[in-house]
Amino acid sequence: MTEYLITGGTGLIGSALIARLVNANHLVTVLTRNSKSAATALPREVQLVENLAQIPQQKHFDYVVNLAGEPIADSRWSKKQKKKLWASRVTLTHDLVHWIKQRPLLPKALISGSAIGWYGDGKDKVLNEQSAANPEYTHSLCQAWEAEALQLSDTSVRVCIIRTGLVIHPSGGFLQKLLPAFKLGLGARLGCGTQYMSWIHIDDMVSALLFLIDDNKPQITADPPLRGIFNLSSPTPVTNTEFTKTLAAQLQRPNFLVVPNFVLKLMLGEMSRLLITGQRLEPQRLCKAGFNFHYPRLKEALSNALN
Repeated sequence: MTEYLITGGTGLIGSALIARLVNANHLVTVLTRNSKSAATALPREVQLVENLAQIPQQKHFDYVVNLAGEPIADSRWSKKQKKKLWASRVTLTHDLVHWIKQRPLLPKALISGSAIGWYGDGKDKVLNEQSAANPEYTHSLCQAWEAEALQLSDTSVRVCIIRTGLVIHPSGGFLQKLLPAFKLGLGARLGCGTQYMSWIHIDDMVSALLFLIDDNKPQITADPPLRGIFNLSSPTPVTNTEFTKTLAAQLQRPNFLVVPNFVLKLMLGEMSRLLITGQRLEPQRLCKAGFNFHYPRLKEALSNALN
């Protein structure tokens, strides 16, 4: 049996990944801040620990999947909130990497989270894993987050950094926040609407994670191997205008409202950057490695999630 250590296991992506792993009879340990809460959210087969010191030194994990992170869009970016965002991403990853380096047996791979916010505002430029970033808060946060995970690159551990797009999920994430307004016919374009939204269906997200985890494929020993940075988003990003129209059409609701940029800035402060800027991502390395998306187009992804 394969053993996994997962952080962020109760989150949108983590819980979906764990369900797939448990169904395949793998052994899963989850690092969580609240084991009582996690026990109600995760399959009973999952072992829960609240700190790394609880894990016996002799226990070996084949893979570590680091998905922890305070939700970035749930609160305004006050100084206090930015400290939470940093601690849950950068500090946790630092501590996790230090812990891995002390293990008598290292895992085969670390799959560690990041986000498309690494690129900052990309406007309409197509961005692949080699593209430069526009320096701003989300970039500096993701850059520090990734740097901690990459500290393992000088060991035998294969490190994959996943820059994740907006996850389309049937019962959670950003889509569920939009649905109440859209169902009432109050769905609105944000600002000019030309900002790009790079998205990925939750099924493709989990399948991509398992694709990167799998060591039994020729791509692992290819040049370049499956290590380093990967954009985890659909190959067909859309503008906010297109997303809004497509979601409204799926719900058979009108779509004529607009929320101006200045209103978003007044309401959300610096956090409004998440809504009025965007990234037009290309999952170049994932596609070149042979990964096939089940939901490459927005209409089909939304249809599945809504039904």
